[in-house]
Amino acid sequence: MNAGRVLATSTSRNVVSEVTRDIVMRTSDMYELFELGRSVGLERQRSGSMEMLEAVVRACSDEQEHLAGALALAGGVFVATQNKHARRVCDALVRRQNGAGGPSMLRVWCELAPYIRLPNIHEVVAEAERMCDVSVLGNLAPFVSEQSVERVASAVHAASVDVLLRMEMGTASYEDAHRVVCAAAGVAQHLVDGTDRGLDRVWALVSDALASTHWASVCTSSDQIHGDVGRAGSEDYRRACTALVSYAQRQSSERADAMVNAVFALQPCLRYLPRSSVRVGRGREGAVLFYMDLLEHIAGQLTTRTVNALVMPLAVRYVQSVERDWFESAHALILSVLDAGHAKVAVWYARVVLALYPQRINMDLLDISFTAAIRALAHSSSPELSQSCIDLLIARIDECAASGVVCGVRRRELLCVLASQVASVPLDLLSFVMTSVDEHVDCEPLWATRRDVVGHVQDTVLESAELERRPVLASWVWRMRARVDARL
Repeated sequence: MNAGRVLATSTSRNVVSEVTRDIVMRTSDMYELFELGRSVGLERQRSGSMEMLEAVVRACSDEQEHLAGALALAGGVFVATQNKHARRVCDALVRRQNGAGGPSMLRVWCELAPYIRLPNIHEVVAEAERMCDVSVLGNLAPFVSEQSVERVASAVHAASVDVLLRMEMGTASYEDAHRVVCAAAGVAQHLVDGTDRGLDRVWALVSDALASTHWASVCTSSDQIHGDVGRAGSEDYRRACTALVSYAQRQSSERADAMVNAVFALQPCLRYLPRSSVRVGRGREGAVLFYMDLLEHIAGQLTTRTVNALVMPLAVRYVQSVERDWFESAHALILSVLDAGHAKVAVWYARVVLALYPQRINMDLLDISFTAAIRALAHSSSPELSQSCIDLLIARIDECAASGVVCGVRRRELLCVLASQVASVPLDLLSFVMTSVDEHVDCEPLWATRRDVVGHVQDTVLESAELERRPVLASWVWRMRARVDARL
C-alpha cells in the first residue's frame, strides 16, 4: 500500500503521523506534495474521518527541517477542505519559511496566494523572475503590493518581448503567447483595484505585453489556442484590455498623453514601420493592430497635440490597407478621433472615404464616415469647412450623371448620403443642403431613385435629427414627396 493511500485510509494516528513525516522528508517535488495533500483532504472529507486529517496537519506543523514540504502538504489539505486548523498551520509555516523554497515550490505559492497572506511574496517573485516563469508571475501579480507591481510588470513585459522576437524567428508557440497574456491579465488587476497612483508605467508595460503577443490572437484558428480566438482574444485578454481602457479613461488628458507617449517609446514600430502592405502574422504588425484598437477607446482622453503627432499618423498609414483587420481598425480609430471633437482631419477624411467608395466601402460605411466628418466640423471652431465636404460629395454625385444601371445605383446611394447630412450640417448650411437634394432629386431620371431618397430621409434622417430642425425637415420632406408622386 503506497504512502498516499495510507494517509487517506489509515485509522491509526501514529501511523498517519509517521507516514506524513516520512513523505515530507523524502519528496523533493513540492507540487507533488501539494497534490497529495489535496487528494488526501478530499478523501478524508468524503469519508468523514476528519480526526485523521487533523493528525496529518499536526505532523506538518511539528516539522522543523523540511518546512517547504510540510507547507506544501498542509496547503493541499487546506485548499481542498478549507479546514480552519489547516489554515492556522499554513499561516505558521509561511511565517517560518525562509526564501521561496526552491523552483518546485513556485506552483504551490500560486495555489496558496488567493487564500493565505504571503509575507515572503517578494522572494517568491524574485525566484520566479530568476526561473523566467511568467505563469507564476501572473498568478502572484494580483497579490503583490502596488509599490512592487511595476517589478512584476517589467518581468512580464520582458517575457513578452522575448516571445515576440522568437515569433519573428519562427520559434515561439501560441502557448508561449497565451502564458504572457494570462500573466498580463494578472498584473492588470491592479489597474482596476488600485489607487491610480504610480501605475501609469504599469499601464504602459501591460499594454505593450499584450501588443507584443497580439499576433497569436490575429493568426489563430479555432483549434489552436484554447478555443478563445480571433481579435477578441481569450477571456484573460479581454479582462486585461477592459482594465487598460478603464484606467486610461479615469485619467486627465495630460496623464493620458504621457501614457500614450510611453507606449510609443516602448514600441518603435508605431512610428517607423514601413508603409508596405500588412502581412498577417507578423508580430510587430500585430502590435500595431492592438494599439489602433486600444487608442480607439481612449482617443477622447487625449489632447489635440498627441492626436495630431502620434495617433493620426498611425491611422493614416493603414487607412487604405489591403488587409481587412488593419483597414477596419484604422477607420474605427479615425471615427473615434472625430467623435472626440478633433475636427482638423475631417475634410481630409471626407475626401478619403469618397475615394474608397464603392471599391472598398459600401454606402452604409460611407454614410457613417462622411456623417462623422460633418458632425465633427459642425461642433468645431471652423463649421464653415462643412461646405467643403458637401461640395466634394455633390461633385462625386455629378460624376455619376451618366446613364446605366451601375451609375444609377451609385447616384442613388450618394444622394442618400447627401440627404443624410440635413441632420448633421450646421444650421446655417441646412438650406443649402436641402436645396441641393431638391435639385438632384428633381433632375433624377429614375423614379425609383427619387422614391428611395425621399424614403431614406423620412425613415432614417428625421429620427436622428435634432428637435429644433425636425419641423423644417418634416415640411421639406412632405413637399419633396408631393413632387415625386406628381411625376408618377
